[in-house]
Amino acid sequence: MADLFKELLSSVDSLNEEQVNTLLSRLNEKKAGQEQETSKLVRNLETGKIVACPYCGSATIVKTGKKDGRQRYKCKDCKTSFGDTTGTLHQHSKLTKDQWLGLIKGILLNISLRKIADDIGASVQTVWYNKQKICNMLGELFSEQDSTFNGIVECDEYMVRMSFKGKRDAGFFINRLGRMPKHHRSYSEKLEYLEKNGLLEELQKTPERLERLLTANGANPGRIHEQASILTCKDRGQNLYIRPVCIGRMENQHVMNHLSKRIAQDAIMVTDTYAPYKNFAEAENIQIEQILSERHAKGAFNLGSINALHSRLSAFWPKSAEREPATKYLDLQLMLFWWLEKKKDLSIREQVETIYGYLSEQYYSMFTWEKLIKRPLMLDTKNWIPQRV
Repeated sequence: MADLFKELLSSVDSLNEEQVNTLLSRLNEKKAGQEQETSKLVRNLETGKIVACPYCGSATIVKTGKKDGRQRYKCKDCKTSFGDTTGTLHQHSKLTKDQWLGLIKGILLNISLRKIADDIGASVQTVWYNKQKICNMLGELFSEQDSTFNGIVECDEYMVRMSFKGKRDAGFFINRLGRMPKHHRSYSEKLEYLEKNGLLEELQKTPERLERLLTANGANPGRIHEQASILTCKDRGQNLYIRPVCIGRMENQHVMNHLSKRIAQDAIMVTDTYAPYKNFAEAENIQIEQILSERHAKGAFNLGSINALHSRLSAFWPKSAEREPATKYLDLQLMLFWWLEKKKDLSIREQVETIYGYLSEQYYSMFTWEKLIKRPLMLDTKNWIPQRV
């Protein structure tokens, strides 16, 4: 095993961009799975008792008294002290139970973060951060989403405009994306922005490019590298798969990487006429029915279910700069949408109680602010932009 690991490390420098992205994705999935397996050992979910250290997984733990009415423990192996909320979303949280319930309800009802913050008496940053924590928790609890699709399986991609909210690097926008970061600036404000960030002198050497930057109205959603592809897959048994895949249009390897071994051999894929679906079906020996864009159906086959899903996804993200998700956290927001789709038969009260139960009882990986802001884009960037932005 040691020799295999050394061989893997020695080959890293020879990998191309696509192979690096694939490797990163697999490593992140592996790490999440390991953390989730470790987390299951921390608490016996049947009795609710702490049975292992949340930091090292050791079962050699002792009680060390109580603090603020809650039991404390110490691990004899790693010498770390911890409590019964360590590793849960309640760790270090100053929110009361009522505030948590209000926050969860607001998130599930897709209320704006500012409105939730006003309702529960917390800051917008607190609400935003805890929303990401909840989404991350769902991603760990249901990392595979639904893994087997049978019968008639509808597949289609959903394109969403990329967003880099919070990015402060002017060079990234000007040199990578070829546009200004904020679109409401006046001509003079744009000039001032470029000069302030030390970009104006270089741009003046190419007057046509400078003029385009100064007169453009911002991002062009029609530019393919300003959009991200989300792969959606749904069968009649309500199994659902929804993941961000790449910048721009999907290619053969993207469909293969995401759907391989998920669709049963006797299933029937129903898609539009995009070639990668046909190539995947042929490679996997799966029957496929492709519907022309100008038609709504092909005999008994149609894309009505997946189109309805796309409509709900569009409504989930109101078309405003404040509400649309940053691409960096797109996979987290899609996990929340996936969970809501799976639990849509529950009342809002039951949904809130379920999420709160996860927060109170489930242990998962140590989620921190640093991990959140340093996480890579969980899609193939095709080398158009860095994996970490």
